[in-house]
Parts: sequence; structure tokens; C-alpha cells
Amino acid sequence: MDFEVGSTRIYNCGICNVDTPHSIKGHIGETYGIICTNCSSGALVNELDLRIYQLKWEEELREILDSLVEQSFGCDEEN
Repeated sequence: MDFEVGSTRIYNCGICNVDTPHSIKGHIGETYGIICTNCSSGALVNELDLRIYQLKWEEELREILDSLVEQSFGCDEEN
């Protein structure tokens, strides 16, 4: 399954050195050209690496949100 041109995926920017949204600009085979939405630097990334990074980031975000929900319910029970 190809990523759509114009869609964004979270990836670690080699220039910003942080996880930022990257816009998909195109692909040839399994190699994607992406542009950092923060600093506009470009990179070539293998499709599998892009998918794995996105999945790890989504899992980490899900864990953070679950933790916040658990803390929120814990506070409600004390009041």
C-alpha cells in the first residue's frame, strides 16, 4: 500500500533532530521523498522504515494518552 502524495507521516528530521510531520512528495518503488514541515529539509526514506517509525510513534502517543486518561480518572475518584 503506497502513501498518498501530500499526506504526512511522523519521521525524525535529520536537520531538526526531532520527530516532526513530513509531507510525502513522491516515490519510486519503495523509496519515498519526504519534506520536513518544520524546516523544509528533504530526505529519501525506505517505505518500511517510514511505516515502522509511524507505528512506533502512534504506539508511544497512545500510551501517553492512556496514561493521561488513567490519571484523570484517578483524580475524579478522589473528589
